[in-house]
Amino acid sequence: MSNLKYTSFSYFTRSLFLLFFLGYFFAETNAQVVSGDSTVPMSDSASLGLLDSTGSGLDNSTAFADTSLPINDGMAQTTATPKGTWTFQGSSTINTSQSQFSNWQGGGQNSISLSTMLNMSLSYISETFSWESTLDAGYGLMLQGTSGRWFKNDDRFEITTKVGKKASKSWYYTALLTPSTQFQPGYMSEFDTVPISRFFAPGYVVASLGFDYNPSSKLSVFLGPVTSKNTFVLDQNLADQGAYGVEAAKYDYFTGAMLSPGKKHRSETGGYMRIVFNEPRIVKNVGLQSKLELFSNYLYKPGNIDVDFENTFTLKVNEYISTTMILHFIYDDDIQIALDPMGTRTGPRLQFKEVLAVGLLITL
Repeated sequence: MSNLKYTSFSYFTRSLFLLFFLGYFFAETNAQVVSGDSTVPMSDSASLGLLDSTGSGLDNSTAFADTSLPINDGMAQTTATPKGTWTFQGSSTINTSQSQFSNWQGGGQNSISLSTMLNMSLSYISETFSWESTLDAGYGLMLQGTSGRWFKNDDRFEITTKVGKKASKSWYYTALLTPSTQFQPGYMSEFDTVPISRFFAPGYVVASLGFDYNPSSKLSVFLGPVTSKNTFVLDQNLADQGAYGVEAAKYDYFTGAMLSPGKKHRSETGGYMRIVFNEPRIVKNVGLQSKLELFSNYLYKPGNIDVDFENTFTLKVNEYISTTMILHFIYDDDIQIALDPMGTRTGPRLQFKEVLAVGLLITL
């Protein structure tokens, strides 16, 4: 395994943990005693009688037990800002489908599929600060015909964490970090043996500074004018092919010998927009979660905007049974799609995925 693989993955792992730490630190700090101009400076604790006879500080329950009484004439009373609110939400679905044919005149192939999806979110919201983290993961397998080989039909893993400082009623100064990839190798078809994707091949890491508009708990509009989009292809064979927009290997024109291997990392600087809409009930028993991500590279073809648009509809049959439909559209000008069976002609194309599943709903 190359040093780049370790270094790049370690770098962004540390960045992710750092952002989590900052979010937790500010969340805990924000819960302390604050009251604008009436905040009591810690250096004045002795003059206000907040030290005991030994000179050590009293605990909070003792020090602020009498804050309803005036400290002295003309001095503002100390008040405690209400603590922020921690909120956890999570759900998981387990879906399956099966078909079997025996002497069926119309023909058909036996098949069985299993899939699971996991969505979790943890947020801390106070009057001046917000920290939100979400996990979106899904994995599915399908066995069809007599090949005896399981073939994946869904594979995704994405973490989003953002830290915000309130600027006005609905606006926050925000830092956002989003790594995403897949779990297992992917193949063009069930008969192929050469993978076209692996873990972090591709992997995407978006780091952005900007503003987050939150008019309600259902809508978030993030605008990131300063954004770094990083594409990783940590499989050398795919990197040599120039897959997913990285620089391909260079070969000698006459001998065909490799002059330099393909690069495993590509960094882009540009503008980023992320819109998330979550409506638990658009009609009776039907919910919608929609996510739109747009990115424009400032330095290379800024008019060619990367689009990632995902919609998840959930029909709740009862407390434990649900039907889920996912519609996912991707357009990335850097991803070349084969236009003929031999792959001699390639070009960017709209990618589309649809998943319809019925299964068990588990609320965490």
